Amino acid sequence: MIGGGFVKGMMDTIQYNRGLLGKKKSLKERYKEEIKNRVVVNREQDIKAVELRVSARLKVNKVHERWSRISVIVFLVFTVVVLLWIIFSVDFSWKSKGKYADKDRLFKTVVYERFKDQMDLLVLYFPSGIKAQEMFLKEGKKHQNSESYYETGEQFRSALYYYDSLVNELYFFKNGDTIKNFPTIRDGNVHHLKFPDRVAGYNVAFDFYEGKIIQGTYEKIKSASKGE
Repeated sequence: MIGGGFVKGMMDTIQYNRGLLGKKKSLKERYKEEIKNRVVVNREQDIKAVELRVSARLKVNKVHERWSRISVIVFLVFTVVVLLWIIFSVDFSWKSKGKYADKDRLFKTVVYERFKDQMDLLVLYFPSGIKAQEMFLKEGKKHQNSESYYETGEQFRSALYYYDSLVNELYFFKNGDTIKNFPTIRDGNVHHLKFPDRVAGYNVAFDFYEGKIIQGTYEKIKSASKGE
């Protein structure tokens, strides 16, 4: 009995020791599992960090996109404003004026101050140097006589002013006859005019600007009534 009890005690001891060994193995397994769990946790933390970085990048991109849209809108508005300013401020009418775009070159102006009775004498010359028009100015306004001439020296126009107000005017052919039915023109533009000179038997045509004939435009055209 005593021997059997000893043997049974030994067997129990061996089983206990195996149990301890078994527990040590389970500790290793638990350690491995802990390591796995920590890796998973680290991965989750990495994912959260990535999400934060992506969220921050999206916010930055959104801000950039908003500013880009604002910049495009500002650029378009600025472009439209500039185009409107060009359309309404720049004079493109020279395209329709042709060779008379720069009217200042049609005549050369000379002012003789205090020429007569406290009045200035304004003289305009053709580009060739021949006198085209002369008029008196008082206090800077057209006053008293104003005369215009053909390139060949004959009188073309005679007018009378009273402080810029036109009192009377007459136009003449080169032979001195009055040009009848001369149109009243006060718009400051160049006009091409044509009149019949029945005495001479032909028509005359010229470009007209502010009471003067433009140099090189006078021409005689055979009258249809005289045959061609």
